[in-house]
Amino acid sequence: MRLSLKTALLILCCISVSILFSCKSQNPTVREASPETAIKPAEPPIAVKQAEPKPEEPKPFTRVSFAERLEKLLSAGKNDEAIALFDTIPESDASDFSIKLLKLSILISANKLEAALALANEIEAANPKNPEILYTQAVLASARKDINGRAKYLNKVLEVQPNNSQAMTALGLDFFARKNYPTAKLWFLKSLASDGENIETLLALAKVYYMQNELDKAGDTLNLAIGKDPSFSDLWAERARVKSETNNLGGAIEDIKKAVDLDPNIYSHWIDYGTYLISMAKKEDARKAFTEAVRVAPEEYLAYIYRAGLNDDLGLMDEAIADYSAITRLYPQYYYAFESLGILLWGKGDFTGSREAFTEALKYNPKNTSYGLMITLCYYRENKGDIAKTFMSKYITTLDRTKTEYFLCRMFADRSGDADVLIKVMKEKDVNIRNRMLFYSAMYYELFQSTKIAQKYYYEVISIPAPNFFEYRLSQWAIKDLEKMEDKPTQG
Repeated sequence: MRLSLKTALLILCCISVSILFSCKSQNPTVREASPETAIKPAEPPIAVKQAEPKPEEPKPFTRVSFAERLEKLLSAGKNDEAIALFDTIPESDASDFSIKLLKLSILISANKLEAALALANEIEAANPKNPEILYTQAVLASARKDINGRAKYLNKVLEVQPNNSQAMTALGLDFFARKNYPTAKLWFLKSLASDGENIETLLALAKVYYMQNELDKAGDTLNLAIGKDPSFSDLWAERARVKSETNNLGGAIEDIKKAVDLDPNIYSHWIDYGTYLISMAKKEDARKAFTEAVRVAPEEYLAYIYRAGLNDDLGLMDEAIADYSAITRLYPQYYYAFESLGILLWGKGDFTGSREAFTEALKYNPKNTSYGLMITLCYYRENKGDIAKTFMSKYITTLDRTKTEYFLCRMFADRSGDADVLIKVMKEKDVNIRNRMLFYSAMYYELFQSTKIAQKYYYEVISIPAPNFFEYRLSQWAIKDLEKMEDKPTQG
């Protein structure tokens, strides 16, 4: 019968205690003292030096125990300790080709490329015709962004081993990256002729078929690959992409769901999942998918872009503001995030924050007069009329004086000429351009003249069915606000 740990410890304690007490209760042998012995003072006991415990001898090296320790360190992300572990290997084993190649792979994974290069060259010098080290050199060249070196070593692999499927697939991927799909396909087909079980090659070939719009062949290739290895999540994700292109969104969602179930820590899987859900109008589910993408890679911006729009659509304004703020930090070149941030902060009445966002947007797109006008409006809303006029007076020097936008902007600098500007605005033939500029005319009337006149033009702005300008939304908000106000100018 197997004892529990508690029972075993209890028995051990009892045995230890019984031994201790048995030692204490033993009667020592008493010698009868002789007269001489009796009159002598007792001598101090001789101190017995405790023997120091012998240091535990290190366990002999075995490759199995080494592999176990190495795996634990790598799983914990302790790359430096994993590399240092190789220093504990006896020289007879440390010089072995497989051990050196393993260390080289870890150096490359840990991005210690100079040390990796030195070791790779050492291994290659001793094994100049070995395809494994030559292929690893190609991988290292890729990590070092040495395109020519990668191609050189891949070709070296094929010189010594013409049927090397890995090398042929790698060359095909290089041509695929350069969008040379016909040549890439040739290499992939050669690779499969050498090794029909190479799943990576089947996936690559399916991607070529997808890019060449041969969707049936792409699907058949992926079906074959999934039949060979259903645990490879990338296969399901790629088949989902093919199905989405054939309007089988239900099937696409089933496949991408399988992909994220197999590997929930791949960013692109969650991005794909979210986009398919958006296509199915499942906004809340899509939002959850993009939240998972953020969890996987919080420093990547794409998931924030998708989620910000969904949060806005779902009425989660604060969450949308947080996402757009994240985008401006991670990818400021995407200035539409500044624009969206400015819009939402305007809607919340945070005119200082809105102005700062539109100021950043204007830096990236100085020809967008909407940004300049919004900055000016924010200054007026902040009761900084003098600064607003100064800003706009400077800004209009960058504009074409023959365009209606110039006169619209100048109206806010001069605080006059609204009637003439309104005539010019109403003559614009493009309804989106006209109504976009009409919003600013309405804002002018709201700020300086009559909210009733402003309201009239706001309604005109939102009269079109399919707007493509953000001022449409601002007009909707303005109408709601004005319905609560009296007819009076807000600034003199």
